[in-house]
Amino acid sequence: MSEYGLLTPPTGRGAKTGVLVLDAPVVPDVLPLEADDLGHKVPVFFQSTGLRVEVPVLWPGGGVLDPGDVTLVQWLWNGTVFDEKRLVAPYDASDLPDADSLVPSQLMDVPGLHELRYEVRLRESSGNPGEQSFPTVLDCDKVGPNNGLRGPRFRFPQVIEDDGVTDAYLDDPANQDRVTATIDSIWPDIRLGDVVEASLIPLPFLKPLRKRPRQLAIVATTTIVQAHKDGTLPIEVHFPGAVLRGLANREYNAQYYLTDRSGRESGPSRAAPLLINLMPTPIDLRPVEIPQLDDGRITLSDARADGGVVMNILELFGSTGGDRLLPSWDLIALDPIEISATQVWPIKVPIPYSVLATGGYEFVSGVVRAEYRWQRGNAPSRPSTTRFASVDLTVAGPVSPDNPDPINLLLDVVTVKGVDGDNQLTINDEGKPVRVITALYGAPDVGQTLELMAGSFPGPIATYTVQAGDSAGREIEWLVDWDIIELLGTGWVPFFYWTFNGVNRQRASDTPVMVNIVRLVGLKPLEYVGVEYGPGPGAGFINCALRPWVNGVGVKVPGDIDLLDGGDEVILDWASYANTNGFAGGVIPETIKSFSHTLTPQEARDGYVFQVPFDPYILLPGLIKPPEGQTNPRHGSAIARYQIIKPAGAGMGYSERRLVFISLIRLNLPPCVSDDQA
Repeated sequence: MSEYGLLTPPTGRGAKTGVLVLDAPVVPDVLPLEADDLGHKVPVFFQSTGLRVEVPVLWPGGGVLDPGDVTLVQWLWNGTVFDEKRLVAPYDASDLPDADSLVPSQLMDVPGLHELRYEVRLRESSGNPGEQSFPTVLDCDKVGPNNGLRGPRFRFPQVIEDDGVTDAYLDDPANQDRVTATIDSIWPDIRLGDVVEASLIPLPFLKPLRKRPRQLAIVATTTIVQAHKDGTLPIEVHFPGAVLRGLANREYNAQYYLTDRSGRESGPSRAAPLLINLMPTPIDLRPVEIPQLDDGRITLSDARADGGVVMNILELFGSTGGDRLLPSWDLIALDPIEISATQVWPIKVPIPYSVLATGGYEFVSGVVRAEYRWQRGNAPSRPSTTRFASVDLTVAGPVSPDNPDPINLLLDVVTVKGVDGDNQLTINDEGKPVRVITALYGAPDVGQTLELMAGSFPGPIATYTVQAGDSAGREIEWLVDWDIIELLGTGWVPFFYWTFNGVNRQRASDTPVMVNIVRLVGLKPLEYVGVEYGPGPGAGFINCALRPWVNGVGVKVPGDIDLLDGGDEVILDWASYANTNGFAGGVIPETIKSFSHTLTPQEARDGYVFQVPFDPYILLPGLIKPPEGQTNPRHGSAIARYQIIKPAGAGMGYSERRLVFISLIRLNLPPCVSDDQA
């Protein structure tokens, strides 16, 4: 390498004419050298578009340049400059792309070998000669193998020449299920990497081939190696039995083209006739049909439909009884099918859900291959055309272990918040929106929906859309219009919800809700047993005369053959007050109580009596009296009513509220709270 000093310009070794000190240029798009190459082959494509060339490493000496000094890089083709690049100091190896160039296509129009170099003049203004790189030799090949001429025809085994391709020949293990064609003579310019590309062209044809048709299928190839050049290995092309069995029985021309590594091609070889003489087999193995793919993808609704997901194998013309079909889904083998002598087409192949979901499509959508192979006897099987199918089994919420069952037990159920309690709706809810809640599932995505359903209502009765900020476990609610509740009927009504991610739905388990919204009108007033309502100071009172400390006080629900039935639940609501008129401000909290009983048929006819205990329901209001020096409250009171709830949501209603006065106070005597004080 040249010796550069801090104060010395490059006038040493590097300035001597003919001394090469720089690395050879790199040409990324040329082919690597083979043993018989004199230079790097330039592919045909780059001969016409231009060829990238690069300086591989930074030349020495750049560190001694002053800022602003200009380094000149000249690119040379066969010693002639075709491009110049300049780099301004300071620069380093990261600036090397600025020195790269492109060999113009017109320079490569001349066939043969060419030298590519670059020369670096470290300081352009110095006037010193530059330093040249070692060369890279490039080969611009302009003629295909065999000098672009036609090659000799294929030679086939004599039995093939005589009888054509038969089942007996392909089934013979010695022939390895193939037909071998040989090229007898080596073309004069044979090179390593040349490729023989063979095709079969059905006869008759309209004119001889001069150029390769675009639609011509290559059915067999051979790449030239050193043994072919040395003559120790015959040049053979093997036509696979699988290809030959897929052809119609007729005569074909077997021809080949020679292609070299740069992409140049010879003319078509001379034709060799080849007769296909096989037992008829299916030629067109059409792709399967998937009915569930009519909307473009397979989803959970397809898997849940009657019969699930199936692929139909269409009729194979040329098949016969005993042939086998080997279907597969997503590269998973399904049960083989033997074609019967009276086969009904198409053949339906069910896809089990376990197979449908195997690729993880419950978590991320994907595309699967649906296909089959056809086989006769021990011959190799042949593949059908592949059908690609999009599969999306993803859901909003957790993946159910019981898929494709739409009910996912991992989803939280709903709770209907009725006035009278959870999961019951009564006449007390009438006219108000009904609140329904649940806990949101894990990992919710914005825009997913939860569709609330109830009973046989044909669609969602309310919908919740996941919002930004919603998180797992958050309580969400639906508000359902009362007008919709009235359409659900009465009795036990299931409430549940579907989750929807835009593709698939799954649902939570049912929450049974008792809907009892038929109002019973005209219930008879209750009766306070033993209370007198005639004239006199004790009228309308529960007082000492009734001795309530013994068995409490009876409250009778009158019988009613029109409105009451055996099995009805009757609930007595009681509240005592520290005033005379049952105003809410005077309620005694510990006396608020509901008593429940289920009527027998006789009680529904004749009535039923609740016994309200003495303490605290009678005792506390009975001890109410006005404070010293005042006149009010003169005594306590109670208000009661009863409620009828018929089974199975058949109706409910309330009696009117009824006031009763209560006093255990006696003039100049202690209150009567027992027989000892009566």
